Formats: sequence, C-alpha cells, structure tokens
Amino acid sequence: MKVGVSIRTMGPPSTRQIISECALYAEQRGLDSIWLAEHIAIPPDDAEGSDGRYLDPLITLSYLAAKTERIKLGTGALILPYRSPLVTAKLLATLQELSEGRLLPV
Repeated sequence: MKVGVSIRTMGPPSTRQIISECALYAEQRGLDSIWLAEHIAIPPDDAEGSDGRYLDPLITLSYLAAKTERIKLGTGALILPYRSPLVTAKLLATLQELSEGRLLPV
C-alpha cells in the first residue's frame, strides 16, 4: 500500500517554512507522495480561514521538488479550464524534468 499526504497551500499554514517542514517530514518518514490542491476563485463566504492566501500548486511542487529527493509529487486538483493548455503542459514537463521524474500523472 502507498501512503501520501496532502499539504495545505492556503491560509496562514501555507508559509514556506511550514510547507517545507511538512514535505521533509513526510519524506523522512517514508511516505510515498505529497499532494497539493488548486484553489483559484473561492467565494468569500467559502474562504474562511484562508486570509485570501492561495499558493499555486505547480510552483509550490517545484519548490518542494528542490527541497526533497525521492518523494513523489502530485496535484489532487488542477483547474484546467482556468489555465492555458500550452503553458500548463510546459510547466508540468519542466517540473517532471527538474524533479527527475517524480511528478505523478495529472
């Protein structure tokens, strides 16, 4: 069985330090993967606790790829209609290359 963890990328807990510590902790404990979700346009009534802070999952995964060595990386949600297909493909291909193949299929 493979076990992964979802790291929060919105609100006060989404600081560089906290995200890095979570990713390194997961990798050191032998978890298989890190998952991030995308939050683009959340109505104010549903955004409680976010303080308007939503990190991009692909940029954040790129950052975590540089911080970790073996753990797989994935997105639990990627809102494709809001993204340019060509730019998104380029971002994913670059992340896959720089992470040495650790990006899980989207």
